Amino acid sequence: MERSGSAGKGADGDGERPAFGTGWLNRLAAGALLLARHEAKAYLQRAAIEQHSLWLTPPLDAGGLPVLLVGGMGTTPALLAPMRDLLRRLGCRVEVAPVRFGVDCGEATARAVRDALRELVETASAPAVVIGHSRGGQFARAVAVRHSEQVRGLITLGSPLTRMLAVHPLLLAHLVAIGALGAVGMPGLLRPSCRWGACCAPLRADLTGPFPDTVPFLSVYSTADRIVDWRSSLDPAARHREITTSHGGLVWDPASLTVVVEELAGLLGLAVAAPARAQLSPGPFAA
Repeated sequence: MERSGSAGKGADGDGERPAFGTGWLNRLAAGALLLARHEAKAYLQRAAIEQHSLWLTPPLDAGGLPVLLVGGMGTTPALLAPMRDLLRRLGCRVEVAPVRFGVDCGEATARAVRDALRELVETASAPAVVIGHSRGGQFARAVAVRHSEQVRGLITLGSPLTRMLAVHPLLLAHLVAIGALGAVGMPGLLRPSCRWGACCAPLRADLTGPFPDTVPFLSVYSTADRIVDWRSSLDPAARHREITTSHGGLVWDPASLTVVVEELAGLLGLAVAAPARAQLSPGPFAA
């Protein structure tokens, strides 16, 4: 098992627990604070990644391999930037799916990911590798089931796959607040019917149903994850890989990036040795 960073007791894995009030406005404000902390971590981790052997001596040339990144709830371009830029440095053709912060209706978002995948595949004239973090892994799995001919491989990072709501109670409170706003008609937000109603029934079915044998599927998880219950990442259709990091660290931690690079090398049929793991100073925002 690889180890990188450490996770604390807070909901975001850094030892701090965001203050929550009883009202939904306080819950949303706390969520925004949590997101800002994660963006700060990603920004600081970028400097560490650029000193890592993965960046300094890229272990493979992907030759334009198309890769679609799918973020989860609250994901911003800043959070995905370390992985996106590393993959581009390795020669991948990387696009980020427009998931609208991952808070919209699940089925509607899965269709947006489908459209982004189709455009990337048509542009590259080759099937793409789809990498989904957190809730993004749910969308990615559904799209891989529906359009397996367009998917060269699927990698999920800390995604609740076997139980859709296997998340920390504080995040569940955020979802309840967002669902309440969606229920009264605010556009672009999920609704309670997304969990139990007809709108997301196809998504729920594709999360628990059979997975195509033709698509290599790797699920990466961390038992130190304080956002998603790691057990829900153990999709029976996937191969499983454990690392030690926080939920956010599954996107930017060098240990996670190394696993992703090794999987890409395998998909390309390249016998690339795992690059040396540099000893990184964790710093004040360590994941």
